[in-house]
Amino acid sequence: MKKRINRNRRVAGRQPEPLSVDAKAKLGDVFDIPQSAMAGMPQIELSGNREALVDGCQGVLEYDDTVIKLSTGKMSVMFTGRSLQIKVLTHNSAIVGGYITGIEFIT
Repeated sequence: MKKRINRNRRVAGRQPEPLSVDAKAKLGDVFDIPQSAMAGMPQIELSGNREALVDGCQGVLEYDDTVIKLSTGKMSVMFTGRSLQIKVLTHNSAIVGGYITGIEFIT
């Protein structure tokens, strides 16, 4: 009977080392991921002026029907407009809907 060896087993008390900047850049090139995404910057995809998908959203800072301000880590993103609403909110993304008239990045 052969003994199985689990090569993926973690050594007790050891955490994996974080990736270096060079390693992140190489991974981004291999998988065709924008450098801003690898740097922890938010990704925003607009559908005209009616909807915005914000990947990297970490929370809601301000919310009413004319202003929605989202935290994205090192910066905030503020949407202004009319009839604004958060259609979807997950642990790392948000969808803002309504008539978007302005987007401001606050550092």
